[in-house]
Amino acid sequence: MLYQCFSENEWIYPDTVLTGEKNAAALECARGASVSFQLLTDCVLSENTPLRAEWTGLPENVRATVYQLLPAYVSENSAADRLTTLDYESVKHFVTHQAPFDVYEITREVTDGILQPGRAGLYLRFDAAEGCVPDTYAFVLKLSLAGEEMHIPVTLCVHACCVPPVQKAGFHMVNWLKTEQLEWQHNVSFPSAEYTAVLDEYLKNELDMRNDTLMLPSGEPVRDENGRVVDFDFSHAVHVGSRALAAGMPVIMGGFVARFHVWNEPEHFLLWDKEAEVASFEGYRQLKLYFEKLWRVVNENGWLGRYQQCLVDEPQFQNSEHYRILSGICRKFMPGVPINDPVESCDLEGALEVWVVKQAIYEQYIEKFRRLQELGEEIWIYTCGFPGGSMMNRIIDLPLTVSRLPFWMSVAYGAKGFLHWGYNCHNKELEKDTCYWVDREEHIAYPAGNSMVVYPGAGRPEYGVRGHAQRTGAEDAELLCQLMEKDAAAARAIIAKVCTGFDEYDPAPGALESARHELLCALDAYC
Repeated sequence: MLYQCFSENEWIYPDTVLTGEKNAAALECARGASVSFQLLTDCVLSENTPLRAEWTGLPENVRATVYQLLPAYVSENSAADRLTTLDYESVKHFVTHQAPFDVYEITREVTDGILQPGRAGLYLRFDAAEGCVPDTYAFVLKLSLAGEEMHIPVTLCVHACCVPPVQKAGFHMVNWLKTEQLEWQHNVSFPSAEYTAVLDEYLKNELDMRNDTLMLPSGEPVRDENGRVVDFDFSHAVHVGSRALAAGMPVIMGGFVARFHVWNEPEHFLLWDKEAEVASFEGYRQLKLYFEKLWRVVNENGWLGRYQQCLVDEPQFQNSEHYRILSGICRKFMPGVPINDPVESCDLEGALEVWVVKQAIYEQYIEKFRRLQELGEEIWIYTCGFPGGSMMNRIIDLPLTVSRLPFWMSVAYGAKGFLHWGYNCHNKELEKDTCYWVDREEHIAYPAGNSMVVYPGAGRPEYGVRGHAQRTGAEDAELLCQLMEKDAAAARAIIAKVCTGFDEYDPAPGALESARHELLCALDAYC
């Protein structure tokens, strides 16, 4: 059986041709961090093929996890400006593959010793404990598969520098868990025991991915016999928030309450009553009910100090004043609560504590945001479906390194965290179409993978390859922040070797790995 080892930072495909090279893996990581490699064979499996993986010489303080690589389908390419396109010629200078195509994107943890049919590929992950002794470890992976054995030599250099646990993270991350998606994907409903069991698995994955902040479901309006809103039900939010904090999530955030109808108009409207403007009497009446009830929930559940509030998804320049009004109403009834929102405006001074700024907006208005940072304002970065093109984003037909490099640029810009909306949103076809359809009749779809980095497995989420890249990107950010504190010039020089802007980067896996090696060695000097 032929096999070949591939970097964790490069895409491989069901039609990838093996060259006979790289039959061993040489890895490195910090303590408290992870590193992986991919293994592709020429073996095509039948149904329910057993796999036995045995390690010889694996240190006790290094945990190894075996995943099967499974393909996902990309139906359309990312467009040069926004959303998707069928015109490959217009985007071939920055996408990795012409759509439609399959790519190994799903990693299914092999807990039952059985592989699904198809070409055999594995994703091998190694986690070095915080207490791991810095050293270079050599061990062998013996794989028994389809009547054959493979012996894969692995070396793992564990550096002295250390990534702290997510509960002590210096760099923050949010990926929105959509509970309504969880329910239909796993055929469970709140508040059943089955729902809670699946929710707990998703919370484990969020924490493993180094998400240290979780957005909760918004409150549900309670209406009288005439349809008038008279109360709000926060039972779902309480359930998710309590489970998250018990699981070790450091911070929880209340869900959104309002949004604009049209992005460039000045008003925001209530999410549950789309005719009620935030600044109207009726809007104020309902917001008073909402925030007073929510503040009691926060206090009664002991969430103070670990709770933040979201108000609007992407307030724009044109509706910044309405956002300020909403912020004032929130602060009146939830005194001292930190407000944390993704924003597309730099005209919101004093209205929020955490500015989560789209990467393109930050660079467009960089001087203003830098002045805000100089005042002590906390800036995070987010990416989403816009803008398109080669701009750094977690998109399947962009180079895989581009799922990891946004964290490097975030640190370069002094941002303290990263957000992406798309954690677990899928079409009904799941992995059979990774372009999330907004409107099929109008042919509007988000770029492949924009809406998710995990896939629904048997009662739990399964990592996408980009989800792994996001986890390691967050680990990189922790280390880069550490070096920034010790030698900012050295940290900036290392970052500049792979990226100087969100649309200016070297996509090659080797470039990232070389810069990461330099980062690890530079931090070792301080340990």
